[in-house]
Amino acid sequence: MEMTIKGYGLGIMLLSVALLAGCTSNQSVKNNDNRQQSSSQSSSAKSVTATTKVSLTAAIKAFQQQYPDASITSIELETKLGRPVYTLEGDGGTQEHELQLNGRTGKVISKKSEQLDQEDQADHKANQLNLSKVISPSKAVAIAVHDRNGGHATELKLDKETGITYWEVQVRQGQRQVDVKIDAHKGSILETEHDD
Repeated sequence: MEMTIKGYGLGIMLLSVALLAGCTSNQSVKNNDNRQQSSSQSSSAKSVTATTKVSLTAAIKAFQQQYPDASITSIELETKLGRPVYTLEGDGGTQEHELQLNGRTGKVISKKSEQLDQEDQADHKANQLNLSKVISPSKAVAIAVHDRNGGHATELKLDKETGITYWEVQVRQGQRQVDVKIDAHKGSILETEHDD
């Protein structure tokens, strides 16, 4: 009888150990899943310029080769489907052109042209970007991220307003997004806008 009680006690103890081991094993799988998830989140949190191999100069040159008579009116760099993409827009007086380039390979993704209306034709020269001595996208990102005390750039756009060519950099900090406008020639911050 004493042997049977010891046998039951030993059986219960082994069963308890097995159950605890199963729980611990399950917990370590969950911890590994969490680590993998946070590591993939941090790798996707890289600034768009970190994965871009094609320089701004090369993107501009590609646009000018496609549309030699056009002036560039805006340049955007963003991540689409996991790859960096340049979108360059310009006009040649009567037509508006758009060229999308893969930011890693420089290959043309798409291009299109359409007729400009009379009002846009009249604004042709006013919309033209001043591209001489423009700071690089990576420099614009560094300025914006430094101003925001961290984060990563998700999108950049080179544009012009009231005669000033500027970079607009979208900086993500956790769930918050801030747009930072930077003078594209001086590197000074023009304004910041919080998206809530």
